[in-house]
Amino acid sequence: MISLGRRQAVHVTTSAAPATSPGTAGTLFLWLSAVSARARAAEMLREMGNPAAPSGSCLQARLGPGDLEGCILLLGAGLGEVEARRTRALFVAGGEQPSLDDFGRIASLHELHVAAQTGWLLTQFQSGGITSHFHPIVHAGDTSRVFAHEALLRGRGRDGRPLEPLAILQGAREAGLFQQLDLAACCCAIRESAHLAADVTVFINFSPAMMDDAESALEATVAAISAAGMAPQRFVFEVIEADRIEDVEHLKHVLDCYRRDGFRVALDDLGAGWSTLNLVHRLRPDFIKLDRELIKDVHEDRVKDLIASKLLEIGHGLGIKTIVEGVERTQELEWARQRGADFVQGFLIARPGPSPRPVARG
Repeated sequence: MISLGRRQAVHVTTSAAPATSPGTAGTLFLWLSAVSARARAAEMLREMGNPAAPSGSCLQARLGPGDLEGCILLLGAGLGEVEARRTRALFVAGGEQPSLDDFGRIASLHELHVAAQTGWLLTQFQSGGITSHFHPIVHAGDTSRVFAHEALLRGRGRDGRPLEPLAILQGAREAGLFQQLDLAACCCAIRESAHLAADVTVFINFSPAMMDDAESALEATVAAISAAGMAPQRFVFEVIEADRIEDVEHLKHVLDCYRRDGFRVALDDLGAGWSTLNLVHRLRPDFIKLDRELIKDVHEDRVKDLIASKLLEIGHGLGIKTIVEGVERTQELEWARQRGADFVQGFLIARPGPSPRPVARG
């Protein structure tokens, strides 16, 4: 498995980050455009025990050793992304006022906030803070028969509370750690799926970000599976975010390498746009998953019914197994059965959980 690197401190992650140790005492200068934002920032600093002295549109807060990173994280989250982007920030060590050279280091509070989050994300990767929940995929004809579990990303914040997956993904993308997050989530899913029944398939999301260093990602994946004592044939890599794929031929080459090592491939969100439908004949996946928005109330919408039925027909015609996801109502399950779907997935059957969940018989 490739190394995810050392924890990166705020002062080395970006060129805009403070050029000093986060353990150094000093002054944080904040320039906020809105009076209400200055008031909110001053209140947050006061609650942290670092009262700020106003000077026009600038707030000056004295920070003790080790206060900088926590202060930036709290201010960035408390002001929100829009205001954090508008706010300019500068940290000067010691008790000095900014010199002319210091002004070249002024950055947006948002940039510093992202840089501070980078260290937290890397720590999550290394300490096991990234975990997996599993969502069953069952046979359409008998929902008590589990065919597979899809591994879903989960994690916890600095306070130990669960984080929404989208918050983790956004933080990783802005910190330039999306590929490392993908790989950490993949290896975690493999490790935690070892407790599943030996005949159950595991679906793991595959993002286009994994293509940037596909060889290392595949090597790490194979090593993780070997360490877990599992066979590659049990795993299906599910291509997500198809709208972000620019080089389809490169993706096909990468997936061919995964297939060469025994893995299977699925294409997610079929029906969400032409891009995914166009990928079917070029990638020839082993599975296709119909988009949940297309399936919502499909039994009541003639247009959705027509489109989704044709997609299932295409899959069957090409020898591709079909999965209807987003099934939340009994009528949607009956529709999937009547249209010949192979498998279904959705809250009607079971919700994701840290271990295999009981499934509803329908």
